[in-house]
Amino acid sequence: MSKKKKVHQLKRYKVVDTARGMAIFGMIVAHIFNWWLTEQSLWIYDVFAIFVLSFGAVSFVFISGASATLSLKRRTMEIKKGDKFFHHLIRKVYFLRAFFLLMIALLYNLFVALFLQDLTYIWAWNVLQTIAISLFLVWPLINRSKILRTIIAAAALLFNYLLLYLILPYQGQLNAYGITFYILYNPLDQYILLPYFSMFLLGTVLGDILFKLGQIEDPQESKAAFKPHLITTSLLGIILMIIGMFFLPDFTIHASLASITYSLGLVFVAYSILMYYEIYELFKTKKSYRFFYYYNYYSFTAYLAHNVLYLIFYRQLTVITIWIPLIVTMIITSLIIYFLYKKCGPKASIKVALSAISFIIATTKEQRKRLIILSKARSS
Repeated sequence: MSKKKKVHQLKRYKVVDTARGMAIFGMIVAHIFNWWLTEQSLWIYDVFAIFVLSFGAVSFVFISGASATLSLKRRTMEIKKGDKFFHHLIRKVYFLRAFFLLMIALLYNLFVALFLQDLTYIWAWNVLQTIAISLFLVWPLINRSKILRTIIAAAALLFNYLLLYLILPYQGQLNAYGITFYILYNPLDQYILLPYFSMFLLGTVLGDILFKLGQIEDPQESKAAFKPHLITTSLLGIILMIIGMFFLPDFTIHASLASITYSLGLVFVAYSILMYYEIYELFKTKKSYRFFYYYNYYSFTAYLAHNVLYLIFYRQLTVITIWIPLIVTMIITSLIIYFLYKKCGPKASIKVALSAISFIIATTKEQRKRLIILSKARSS
């Protein structure tokens, strides 16, 4: 007789938290380089952007897709099959959270636009805006096959660069092509929608795979199931890195097709290594991933709050003088995040607050609907 597989209903992968925390940490470092270096020393930021910044951007959006899928699958699994009320509630919470995230992103853009005195930044692809709209777009696809989602992600990625090539000459013009360019590509060096939506959608595929593998309770059986998955992911990652570096043009340009392909490959390789360490328990201590966990926990908070660093040494430091301020700043930032976690916990997390507020609003509306239906039934 074959043994039945038991289910880990609330299994949480440390690698998901770690990867997103690493991406936020790298993003802050990248922004410090970009903001504090003099014009003559910005070349180091360009090098950093080629090999690290694109990787951080892709990994953050990719892991966000995986995390959103895992969270949605866990909540769906915890409710009774056929319970339309809770299925409807989950959907409402999902869309409310995406809506509030988009509102925060647009308010952030408004602040930047006023600060820079450039109203075109009212609509600009910061990471919060990209993730929020990706959440809306991915909902109809979330339960589709993994193959279909992968094909759509690849098609969206390729279509993005074809469309960009066609409408780039119309940048800044007040016609249909120029407005389309503004909506999809303002600004080009940020988290423009189509390529990063592709990464988010691919992340949902990983989320499905992790959810399925996470249902295996037996440790040895789990290791055996993960082994081919990790081998496939690491080999695919290496192939994508090689294609991005050597077979596609403009590898040195941030957010180019080559850069995105290389970065996605690097994400696969890094994920495979981290997951291998987690599944095979090469680090026994629970604190192995703790440092980056704090950055993940306050990811949205850190994204918004770290902008105060912009003016501290703006365009004042060279490639020689930046290192000590950079290291000191990251130590202080890490300590602040650590003490926030210890003293405030979820109260200081925008990510947790969005989920809580969305849940409260959704449940209140659903309870009102039930009361109205109940009162009508009684009166009839």
